[in-house]
Amino acid sequence: MTPRHLGMLVSLLSLLAACGGEDPAPLQARSIEDLERQGALPVLDRSEDLGGPDADGNGVRDDIDAWIARQGGAPARQDALRQLARAFRDALLVRGDSVAAQEAAWRTTLAVSCVMAHSGSGTEGADAVADMRKMSANTKARVLAYLDYSAALDGAILSLPAGDGCDE
Repeated sequence: MTPRHLGMLVSLLSLLAACGGEDPAPLQARSIEDLERQGALPVLDRSEDLGGPDADGNGVRDDIDAWIARQGGAPARQDALRQLARAFRDALLVRGDSVAAQEAAWRTTLAVSCVMAHSGSGTEGADAVADMRKMSANTKARVLAYLDYSAALDGAILSLPAGDGCDE
């Protein structure tokens, strides 16, 4: 099961629990933990730290770095995914600064272009970008930080980069 299926699973579990009259929270938590233990969902950091743990200092949260490694594929694709993870992490750390938000948005645009250049299809690339965004903003604090970043970009205009957008 991919991270994008997590939202559908949680919605379904909520609906089923609501129909049965029982509290959906324990069922959801137990089911998500079971899926994580089985490897169907990635085990993601849920700390309050917006950036999350990064033991090796590469700018990518350790849990997301491990997920990228498990995806396999060409080293260039893994590098593209790490570039995207760094860009999303930077976006979460903007804290309402519109200049920093525009810089983070430019890095994100470059990273998205890089992921798309190293994906087998447009759908595969778009799915990877969506999955990375979901994994990056996986807690309430991170979602709120992403919304602040988005608000700081209100009215900003960005262009597409020349080339593939990959870091050299």
